[in-house]
Amino acid sequence: MAGQDLPNFVSDMSSSPMRINHVHLYVQELAEAIRWFEHIWQINANFMNERMAVFSFDQFSLILDTGLADTKATIGFQSDNCDRDYQKVVERGAITLEAPADRPWGVRVAYLKGPGALTIEIEQSR
Repeated sequence: MAGQDLPNFVSDMSSSPMRINHVHLYVQELAEAIRWFEHIWQINANFMNERMAVFSFDQFSLILDTGLADTKATIGFQSDNCDRDYQKVVERGAITLEAPADRPWGVRVAYLKGPGALTIEIEQSR
């Protein structure tokens, strides 16, 4: 928003800052998506029922909801060693979209096929 004034509710957040803490993404096959995160990413849902699953990552939660269509989104994970972490998930069955490569903006990044229409990104600062 360069050159634009922020709305008052955003610029006044220093006294009571809001922080992003979760995102909802839709998948048609919830059970398959849960299995993918459990097997490939080796994380279990904190909560799940027939219509949703919640995966917590530090102070951020990924909520997968059953939907009529898959949400197309990229979920990025920061890594201290992109190649190592990429190799681990590929050995567990993750499908490579792009192998680790250095990018001109100063990161090393790999992209993997996630459940539904999700892309999983592993990014390492250089």
